[in-house]
Amino acid sequence: MKLKPSQITESVAELKSMIRNTSTGYQKQRLTAISLFRSGQATTRKQISKMIGVDRKTVGHWFATYVSEGLDALLTRNYSPGRPPHLTPEQQDVLRSELSKPEGFSSYQQIIDYTEKTFDVKMNYKAVHALVHYKWKAKLKVPRKSHIKKTKKPVRRSS
Repeated sequence: MKLKPSQITESVAELKSMIRNTSTGYQKQRLTAISLFRSGQATTRKQISKMIGVDRKTVGHWFATYVSEGLDALLTRNYSPGRPPHLTPEQQDVLRSELSKPEGFSSYQQIIDYTEKTFDVKMNYKAVHALVHYKWKAKLKVPRKSHIKKTKKPVRRSS
């Protein structure tokens, strides 16, 4: 799709203001491409692509999006939804409440067994560790070893 500078509805000053106010790099690149073309500093996709550092086909895609859908569509980035989590939000809440109990879990293997028995969901060690340790910042309830000479009763000092 061939874009003409007259088809760009925003002025160069408006585009430069948008470039200054945006915080994301991909939006700055796209606005800069439109601004360069509108101002006449670059007249071809190849020139714009060299100035910005992207492929000319990418600039062509940006211009086609701008013409067909407008500036808002050009500045939005569509992400794929990603992989669904192993546990539903309700199951995560139940597991979190179990972790917060005083008896809790003493190992990640116990958590794996609990999720398999309670929710019928198989999770590997790495997934459980990432969820509990990194995402929730939870700690396992593990008793620490004590020295054998240490007494259970506090020592009374005579003064």
